[in-house]
Amino acid sequence: MIKVFPALMRRRGEPVGEPVTWTQRTSSFSTYIEGVAYGNGYWVAVAAIYQLATATDPTGTWTQRTSSFSPYGLKGVAYGNGYWVAVGDSGKLATATDPTGTWTQRTSSFDATGLEGVAYGDGYWVAVGGIGKLATATTPTGTWTQRTSSFDTTHINIVAYGNGYWVAGASNGKLATATNPTGTWTQRTSSFDTTYINSVAYGNGYWVAVGSSGKLATATDPTGTWTQRTSSFDTDIIYGVAYSNGSWVAVGYDSKLATATDPTGTWTQRTSSFDTTIYSVAYGNGSWVAVGNSSELATAVPGA
Repeated sequence: MIKVFPALMRRRGEPVGEPVTWTQRTSSFSTYIEGVAYGNGYWVAVAAIYQLATATDPTGTWTQRTSSFSPYGLKGVAYGNGYWVAVGDSGKLATATDPTGTWTQRTSSFDATGLEGVAYGDGYWVAVGGIGKLATATTPTGTWTQRTSSFDTTHINIVAYGNGYWVAGASNGKLATATNPTGTWTQRTSSFDTTYINSVAYGNGYWVAVGSSGKLATATDPTGTWTQRTSSFDTDIIYGVAYSNGSWVAVGYDSKLATATDPTGTWTQRTSSFDTTIYSVAYGNGSWVAVGNSSELATAVPGA
């Protein structure tokens, strides 16, 4: 599952408001798009059959790049501290300083186990994946060290950092937190029961986790109570969630996309412009971008 790492503060002069109008763009992909992220002036989207594309303006041209993942698919991408990191099937992990150039495969320490998500925060990179595997690195081009994740052999779908905490979500409703990702990851009561957790994000004092069966939960302290909210997705799967500039956006099955200003309150379904499932959403440099099945990619601006 594809994963996003939202801006936590609004920069001066940036537009504010819920993104309502979503416009489909030409993505240059020939398959379903799993993840999207923004950093250092670039958008990067990743997909099955080893495709990776970049754009400086997400409403314009998305150019396919050589990902170095052939013949394996990509699952997630993130930017931090001058590096791009992409992860995917069969233990593959690649880095780039310029996403339009060379993506170099690194030793991930996952062996042949698939990676699902990657994030950067507070001087650490964290990657997660199958059979409860979780690895950390301070430099993504160097050593990735496997850590005790507390997930046993449960598949970890997502990891995110915010406000001094790391949060990882998994199958079977499992959710764990850490303040130092190289140390103890403590299992918490997620309120998801045995439902998959597909994405977690932090913003404006709240953590939000989303998953299968339309479940969406919030917490102000991720080590404490996670309260289930009415998501407006009914029983459909929610795959991604992100925050920026006063707005939350959640995306999921059957073209559903919802926004909220207060994640504990009303989530309003919007016309997404997708014909199929949406897997990931992210914000950067004045634009929201959502990606999904059938190579679909759409953009929106805050407050419009």
